[in-house]
Order: sequence, then C-alpha cells, then structure tokens
Amino acid sequence: MVSIPQPRTEEADLNPRSPRRLASSPTPQWASVFQQYLGNSPGGYAYCIGLNGSLVDQGAWGYARMPQDTSDGQGLDFTVDSRCNLASVSKTVTATAVFTMIQKGWISSVNDCFWPYIQPLYPDLQPADGVETVTIAELLVMISRLPENGALYASDGAVAFVEQYLQSNAVIPGQLYIYSNTNFTILQVMIYSICQQQGVGNYLGWVQSEILTPLGIDTTVFSPVPDDEQAATLCYDPSDPNGYGQYWPQMQCVGPGGWISSASATLTYLMGLRSNAVLKPRYANFMMQRMLGWYPGATCYGLAYHHNGGLTTSSGAGLSTGVIHFPNGYDAVLLSNKPVADIIGVMIDAFDAS
Repeated sequence: MVSIPQPRTEEADLNPRSPRRLASSPTPQWASVFQQYLGNSPGGYAYCIGLNGSLVDQGAWGYARMPQDTSDGQGLDFTVDSRCNLASVSKTVTATAVFTMIQKGWISSVNDCFWPYIQPLYPDLQPADGVETVTIAELLVMISRLPENGALYASDGAVAFVEQYLQSNAVIPGQLYIYSNTNFTILQVMIYSICQQQGVGNYLGWVQSEILTPLGIDTTVFSPVPDDEQAATLCYDPSDPNGYGQYWPQMQCVGPGGWISSASATLTYLMGLRSNAVLKPRYANFMMQRMLGWYPGATCYGLAYHHNGGLTTSSGAGLSTGVIHFPNGYDAVLLSNKPVADIIGVMIDAFDAS
C-alpha cells in the first residue's frame, strides 16, 4: 500500500462558548450566521437542522469541488447530500457502537479494562506496562495515560497497527487528558474483536447493522469508503482560492476519524440518538452526560453535547465538521470543506442568535 502522509487532526473543543444571557426559547439564525462565518471562497458548506426528530432547516453554499477541479470548469455545488469526511465526529459513532454492545450485554461496563475484550485477537502479545489497566471509559474520555498518537492511516490495517502500538507504548503515570486518535482505534479494534467472538462480523458491519440500518441510513452514503477521486468532495486552503483541492483516500483507522457522510445522513444519525431508536435513554444520556465520546457546551438555553472534527494538510488545505445535540429538541450538523476556526462555537452562536 502506498504510504499516505498523516493529516493533522483538530482537537475537540471542550467548552467553546459561555452563556451570554438567559432566555426562555431559542430563535436560531442558522443561515445568516453560517453565511457570515463560512460564506467565502474557496470551498463550501452544508447544514441540516432537526427539531424533535424532524428536519426543520437545511442549506448549502459554495463548491464541493471548485471550478479548477472539474473538467468543465464549472465546479460542483456543495449540497446537503455531498459526502464529506466527518473527521473526529466519527468518534461519536464509535462511542455509540460501544454503548450498543453494553446495551446488548456483550460489554459489562465502561469501567471494564479493554484488554480482556481485545486480547483474543493477540494471544501471544505481551502488552507494554500498564496497558492492561486502561479502562474503556478512559479511552472514551481521553484519559487513558497512553502516549498520544494521531494516526488515521495504517498501511497494514487497524488490527496490526493496534498490536504494534500496545506492545510498544506503556502508560505514562500522571498523564491526564491527552487527545489521541489511537484511543478510538483501540476501541474500533475492540469492537471488531467482540464481533469475532460473537460470530457477527466486524466493526464496520456492527455500525451498519446496529446504528445505520435501523435508522434507515443508506450505508453507501454513510460509509468509510470515499467517492472516486474524480468526483469526491475535495478540501481547500482558505488562503488559496485558486489552489487545487485535497483528496482524502480511505482511512484504516475509521473509529477516530474515517467515516464519510452527508449533512442529511448525519442529521438522521444524530436525531436517531435523540429518539432512542438506537440506544435506550439511560445509555444515550449516560454516554453524553459523562462525556464518553462527546463534549459539553454551554448555550443560553442549557447544556449541549457536541463533537467537532478537523483535518488539515501541511499546505493548509482541510475541512471542519460539527454535530451538536442541543437543548429544546434541536440537533444540528455543519460540514465545511475548508478549515473553520471554532466550528462548534459558530454553531452555538447560530443557535443562541435572536
């Protein structure tokens, strides 16, 4: 496999905004706020908004592929159905997959150490010092004490990557919060291991059968397999409107950052968590409220739960994504194929606007 440079992953925003005022009910201004922050060349964006499980607003602006990246020189519009790498928003999918296994009884608790669940894949592996003490919750909350690693591409596959990582990276005593993609690659491989033990396939198949298909989501749209390079949404450098776009090949470390989806399909996923079509309320609420793959954010109307994503190259081309489970029944998805400073803060601004 050709070696692919690792992108830089944008670290999750912990709490991007503080409440500015108290109010009784929101009057979001999605279109105007998003246009203010994102409505400039190059690239484009799309957003979808749900309220109590129904689509209530959507919009898009700009290009999924700029004119210089299409053979006819006309460009390809960014729409709510344009597929975009979700980057670290993928971590919410992996967290949800973990909780579907807890709900099924295949994982006893997030307080369990992950090693007994993954060890059957590596019967001859001697893990590095302290690896066997790390819990599933510590991986989800980014306090695993394992060394930081941002890899999304693994030429030999995720299983081989995790094997090498676990035997050569001991826990670091005293290390607290460290944002690391590999925490979620370990969870991806743990889910794969449990699926193998239960005879039900793999990580990808589990997410499809337990999350996407029950919600009626097209698994060719919400998938780790990118569109063809000649048709896919590309990513751009905001400082270079005439520059060519960046294409992201398929990522082997899907769990932390490799899922690809449209704004419309991602909203269906997000609303499915609210409607408890995938997880019972006590599991969905526990996952978000305990920050197990999600982060809290203050709004004028109460606490929201979110995750942002971002990928950038050394040249400056990149993307930004965000999903938020707002109070008052709102869910929001925003996908941009260029980097956006504080995309979660932008979404909260739109929600809080009057």
